[in-house]
Amino acid sequence: MICTSCYFINPSENVFCQNCGAQLPHVQNEKPHISPLILANTLDNSSLLISRGPWEMRLDLSISFLLLALAVYLFSGNQLYAFVTIGLGLAFAFYKTHDTQQIIKQSIPVELINKTIIAYGPANTSNRFSLPTGVLYLLSDGLYFKSFDSNEDISFIHIEISFTASAKRIKGLSLFANWHEIQMNNGMNEKFTFTVQNAGEWMLLMKVLRTEMMRKSLA
Repeated sequence: MICTSCYFINPSENVFCQNCGAQLPHVQNEKPHISPLILANTLDNSSLLISRGPWEMRLDLSISFLLLALAVYLFSGNQLYAFVTIGLGLAFAFYKTHDTQQIIKQSIPVELINKTIIAYGPANTSNRFSLPTGVLYLLSDGLYFKSFDSNEDISFIHIEISFTASAKRIKGLSLFANWHEIQMNNGMNEKFTFTVQNAGEWMLLMKVLRTEMMRKSLA
């Protein structure tokens, strides 16, 4: 299969170009039944997307503006100010949700082509009051974060699965529902924080993967 962007010749089963990462022109409507541990850059990709839906994200982002509009109305008694606040909030919610969806739909990084991607989802390395800036991937050998925001301090980072044993979920007030921080170290006393949606699901998958790898090493 020839890439229409860079004209690199790819294996016929690839979805993304191994040279530039662009999506290849062929598409399958139906995917065969396969193991959940598969190569991401193939037509049978069924990597698990861990993310809230678009309308849930819009609701999350709108709630704070609705509360602000109520406060504006109670203190000023001016309905126009309140409606303007609501309008700005809805516009912000729709724009930022679209921006987050575009991040999720990014082609997988070239460096992950032919890697086994078990799950992925929107994330940042800042805090619970910041929006997603990139994608966190759960690979067969660990976690890989790729930022698509030039303002992000960390553009990419890989943490081996064995070091995720130190991971702990930190709850608290956040921008989205169930938008929590996961803290861990990389084995060299360097702490890293990933803010993800459905952190409990991430923790469970990492534990299952570590257990499976230990079982194989003892076999």
